[in-house]
Amino acid sequence: MLHPVDTGPGAGGLNPGDPPRRGTLDRAHLRLRRRASQLQDEWLIRRDPTFRRLSAPLELPDGSRRVYCHHIRKTAGTSLYLSFLALGGEDPMDVWRRITASRLSRTVSGQYGFVANNRRLLAEGAYLFGRSHRPAADQPLPPKTFTVTILRDPIDRVRSYFDYLVDGDPPDSPGRVSDRERSLARDGFDTFVERVPPGDLLNQLAMFSTRFDVSEAVDRIAACSSVWFTEDFAGGLAGLAHRLELPLTPHRARATGTRTILSEAQRERLRTHLEPEYELLRRLSDAGIAVTSPGSTG
Repeated sequence: MLHPVDTGPGAGGLNPGDPPRRGTLDRAHLRLRRRASQLQDEWLIRRDPTFRRLSAPLELPDGSRRVYCHHIRKTAGTSLYLSFLALGGEDPMDVWRRITASRLSRTVSGQYGFVANNRRLLAEGAYLFGRSHRPAADQPLPPKTFTVTILRDPIDRVRSYFDYLVDGDPPDSPGRVSDRERSLARDGFDTFVERVPPGDLLNQLAMFSTRFDVSEAVDRIAACSSVWFTEDFAGGLAGLAHRLELPLTPHRARATGTRTILSEAQRERLRTHLEPEYELLRRLSDAGIAVTSPGSTG
């Protein structure tokens, strides 16, 4: 059944002479701002060849030209990041601050180029090491990219994420967590688990399947060049350094002072929420893709 269209006062923009709705103007303004930002980025990329000139083209032992990390939160991805940022001989925190301050989220240290989060520049591939929290399906990468990800026992990862939100970052830390996100942990652990978005609670699964499909995630993780667990970070980093023939050394990052002790009831409730990730780890282990650390507490 057809219903008459309301063209009376307050219908806002339905008559030919009416001004457009406020929402329409807001969306148009947002599109213009995004396009202006894209044009500015393109202009900066074209007028500043320094990054490409100073970032020496490299070929890694397996023929790869760069390394990209699918960075899952609270799995020691930031420690891996700092290990690469130290390769140029500088304090890696200084290099990280330069990247954070850069409009294009990139810098050069020594002969090495680094890019973080910039989808276009990560897709172009002019860097030694790049990373982002973006889902794997949403980040195109060029051929000859060596891909890395680090996994963790799901309960330990969520607890670490909660502790991080409670503590926050030091005042001079680059890439600080927002007050809005910290507010998720304001009312205690149980409320946090119910309040946190599914993509953050199941971040390991969401990184490799935005549909939270375990089979899809297994296939994408299997396609990674290197996969290991936070519980064996030192061993994983040493193995990566050997494969890439790079002098990577551990650099600990964002160690929180808080360590929440979970009751058995809390662990059981959390494990129920995290069962898709435990299924993911079981299937990865059964396929020999990533064997769960003996120290796993799940």
